Amino acid sequence: MAAQTQLPLSESLASEMSLFQLDETLSLLMESATEEAPDNNGEIPDELRQALLDYCEAFGAKVDTIANYIKAQEGEARNAKVEIERLQTRQAAAENRVEKLKGLLKYFMDTRGLRCMKGRLNTISLRRNSQDSLVVGAPDAIPGEFCKLSVTIAVPDWDDLVAHLPEGHELRARLAGDGNTFGKREPDNAKLRLALQSGRSILGAQLRRGQHVRLT
Repeated sequence: MAAQTQLPLSESLASEMSLFQLDETLSLLMESATEEAPDNNGEIPDELRQALLDYCEAFGAKVDTIANYIKAQEGEARNAKVEIERLQTRQAAAENRVEKLKGLLKYFMDTRGLRCMKGRLNTISLRRNSQDSLVVGAPDAIPGEFCKLSVTIAVPDWDDLVAHLPEGHELRARLAGDGNTFGKREPDNAKLRLALQSGRSILGAQLRRGQHVRLT
């Protein structure tokens, strides 16, 4: 049997001990060196000096090992991110092609009054959606009661505004906190949908039952 190559002491220590253990041992050795030097004409005993050198070298080797591991994992993460982005791009392109082709099929079938087209192995059909879609054709025409407004101001200014509301005012509790978005008026889709479902007619919005292409 071939004799195993013995590792240098510093490498052996680095492989057997954690960074915390090496640091703790170095601290103890430094304390011992400080205590023994006065009794040895100010010199650190040779055995203790060598131990300090070995543990310092082991500490450095441990640091390099940890740093190299972190760099390797960071590299692996970067490579994975690039691969994820590449696959996401492929996914988006494929989904876009499917969406466009289904749109063309829907237009073709609508203009010819077709409900389905049969091949030898597949059937392409038009199916009604399971629920109505909210169509907002003119957002600016939507009445204010069906809109929401987001306002962004600095937090100190927001707090100052809230502080000027009377104590006990219902808005005081509702508005207390941070205001951190840009001033923007937009339709409240949930309120619009509920109102339209109840039979109300609202300028600029409607519910429409659409169709989709299905493959079987």
